[in-house]
Amino acid sequence: MKWKGFKDVQATIQIDLNKSLDDLWENLDKDARWGVNKAKKENLKVGKTEKEEFWNKFYDVYRDTCRRGGINPFKYSYIRKENASLLICLKEKKIIAGAVIIEDKKENKISLFLNASIPEYLNLQPNNILYWSMIVYGKKNGFKIFDLGGYQLNAKKGSKLYEINRFKERWGGEIIKYDIYSKNPFYILGRKLIRRFPLLKVVRDKLR
Repeated sequence: MKWKGFKDVQATIQIDLNKSLDDLWENLDKDARWGVNKAKKENLKVGKTEKEEFWNKFYDVYRDTCRRGGINPFKYSYIRKENASLLICLKEKKIIAGAVIIEDKKENKISLFLNASIPEYLNLQPNNILYWSMIVYGKKNGFKIFDLGGYQLNAKKGSKLYEINRFKERWGGEIIKYDIYSKNPFYILGRKLIRRFPLLKVVRDKLR
């Protein structure tokens, strides 16, 4: 058997969109359902947009989110991919959050690429209604899987990565583990070190 390279384990959370919308809703935990309902009461609206002006406004939100976290943002051209779709969350006419998803029609799935929000509006639960809207979008457009874009194995309780994992676990998906390979041993070693020492990820993101 041909050697594939050095191996590591990666994980993500995937939601089965073959289920009915009612079943998908029931699979959410109570905090997720509360957040979605809260956002609706606050009259937050979510929709897909192809307008360049909205992409530019969301990029400003994304860039500011990265800077607050001490992370270098991706370039606009890298985010504005051909198979990328943007869902924005509006409070009245103001973009307060958004998410970029990648549509893979060959594998019949959508994947969360990145999302960002304005801190002053987090109490309105924009991220909760965004996640639910992505589930609905994937279901209504005939996709079979919604990939939440990664799950950090062995994240330490109380860490930011642990809290991100917990948020993703709210949505009724399944943790999927899979092997990745690289012929570069330093890449695989670096991944394992980051998993063991999460602060290294912060350093890596700042240097990216």
